Amino acid sequence: MGISLENLTCLITGCDEGMGKQLAIGFHQRGANVAAGCLNAPTTSISHPDILTLQMDVTKGDQINAAVEKTIETFGRIDVLINNAGIYPRLSAEKLTYAEWRRIHEINLDGAFRCSEAVIPHFTKQQSGNIINVGSICLRMGAPSLAHYNSSKGGLVGMTRGLARDLGRYGIRSNCIHLGSVQTEGEKRIFPDQEALLTEMNQRQSIPGRLTPETVEPVFAFFASEESSDITGQCITADRGWTHD
Repeated sequence: MGISLENLTCLITGCDEGMGKQLAIGFHQRGANVAAGCLNAPTTSISHPDILTLQMDVTKGDQINAAVEKTIETFGRIDVLINNAGIYPRLSAEKLTYAEWRRIHEINLDGAFRCSEAVIPHFTKQQSGNIINVGSICLRMGAPSLAHYNSSKGGLVGMTRGLARDLGRYGIRSNCIHLGSVQTEGEKRIFPDQEALLTEMNQRQSIPGRLTPETVEPVFAFFASEESSDITGQCITADRGWTHD
């Protein structure tokens, strides 16, 4: 597996499917203790007996706090938080309402902060911790019909850098990984013609082919591991060369 996550406990949000599910499985295979936060924990397809599956709606403080406490109760500590939970419904600006704007931010941005808020006291007590936020290249591109989504991911950048600056004295790191278009179940629902999407991606990306949860997981593993211990406050991109700035 290459990068080892042995002896690390990782809490990952948004693990019902797609990127989050693969991170949970991949991190477990790398030796980590994994707590997988799921919006619908009773019906999730993660069924490994050693992965702790938790009911975790990131808009509900009681579920966040319960998930954090259960993780610590089970594994003794938390070393890594990955704020992966997020949604990206497409809606053009002229149809975008404030209610929908707030819903996206409540999940994508506020949820990431609330989960971070819940683990920071534990991180400061143990004088170590690692927060990894899942960003998007849509922020840079100003992707159409995603003004609300783009804004929420922009907020994550500011939060990532602010947390890194404030919490570094406690040995706590904070980074953000901007992803390109990842072939997940959610993407397939939005873009059912995957062959046409592949053609479009190949025209935009420097390296042809699709990002998948399996190919991106090692990037997260590196940032979760001690191999990246000198890196904090950074926003890096994994998009097969779609963007270059």
